[in-house]
Amino acid sequence: MNKIIAATFLLIGLVSCQESLENKSVREAKEYTEKFCPTPVTNNTRTDSVAFIKETKTYTYYCSFVGRLDDKQIVDQNKGKLNNLLVQEIKSSTNIKQLKDAGFNFEYIVRSEKSPKEVLYQLTISKKDYQ
Repeated sequence: MNKIIAATFLLIGLVSCQESLENKSVREAKEYTEKFCPTPVTNNTRTDSVAFIKETKTYTYYCSFVGRLDDKQIVDQNKGKLNNLLVQEIKSSTNIKQLKDAGFNFEYIVRSEKSPKEVLYQLTISKKDYQ
């Protein structure tokens, strides 16, 4: 009888220690930011940080455009292409299948490197966009 009770408490302890997908996302976004951000510039873009907001189930990527992309007029002229590219990236990514299955949102906020207070581009991709 004592072995059954001990096994039950062990099982309850193991189940209650499992990290929810939302808590795991918060932790992993923070760890990624601490470890890798700011990232090296690739295609005139740098990731400055990543955050996950549990209340809205949203991964937010804070980025900067540098070099020739750091131009509001160029960004505005290519906004449709950027939107399509990012939606396609989310749709086709197998690395985030679990997040998509959970209905997470993916947000991109891109600022100017020259004028960091200026938001050059912003897009939120929700479940209806990537299904």
